[in-house]
Amino acid sequence: MSHSPLSRPTAVITGASSGIGAAFANQLAAEGFRLILVARNQEKLRQLQEHLRQQYQAESEIMIADLSDTGQTRQLAEKIAGLENLEYMINNAGFGLGKRFPNADVEAETNMIRVHCEATVRLSHAAVQAMRPHKKGYIINVASMAAFLTGPGAADYCATKAFIRSFSHSIQADIQEHGIRVQALCPGFVRTNFHFAPTMFGSDVSGIPDFLWLKSDRVVRGSLRSLRRHRLRVTYIPSLRYKLAYYLITGPLGCLLIPLFGVRLKR
Repeated sequence: MSHSPLSRPTAVITGASSGIGAAFANQLAAEGFRLILVARNQEKLRQLQEHLRQQYQAESEIMIADLSDTGQTRQLAEKIAGLENLEYMINNAGFGLGKRFPNADVEAETNMIRVHCEATVRLSHAAVQAMRPHKKGYIINVASMAAFLTGPGAADYCATKAFIRSFSHSIQADIQEHGIRVQALCPGFVRTNFHFAPTMFGSDVSGIPDFLWLKSDRVVRGSLRSLRRHRLRVTYIPSLRYKLAYYLITGPLGCLLIPLFGVRLKR
């Protein structure tokens, strides 16, 4: 898929500075989309913007925003709702926390709810306002295999990812008449900086088997391919290994497999 400069549709990507967000930016830039890249790290966004310009001659705009701040999320939502040619809204911003709930920073836990849940709701709603007149559009909400799990050290993470998946299914029922498609992307372990962020201090993923790790570009290619198929499945789980894991986890032996997907906490 390619577009002339005068007809380029727009894709908004939150959490675009690295990992899955940056992989979406590269894929959509290669297809000719104009990009609005949103994250907190201005330096990384500028580096990505320059890379996309050199590699794909992509037109992009960067926006510095902290989505745990409701005011900043509202400002971003207002901009999104006013876009004339919005085709993709990718709610990818998120983070994890590396402490068990009794020792957690409750402010950090609350910020996670704002980023994963409140921002996803506000920005999805804004995107629908922009897409509805054109009877076309795609919303990708990045959830996780954690949406199907519970476990130590991930109370709000599992809960918020479950919310994202449930929310995605519900709004798809509401907006399908407007030609808008929604996906809850549920990857497992992906090789990004997610597990090494400062908020994950104390977590240890060294024991996770190599075969459980996915590459972000593969996750993104599969996500876009699934979303564009004639028959839409709202929940998309990349890779056969995780599809199998889903059926095992949600089956009668699921309680025995949950520890495999949790992270060990250093004492």
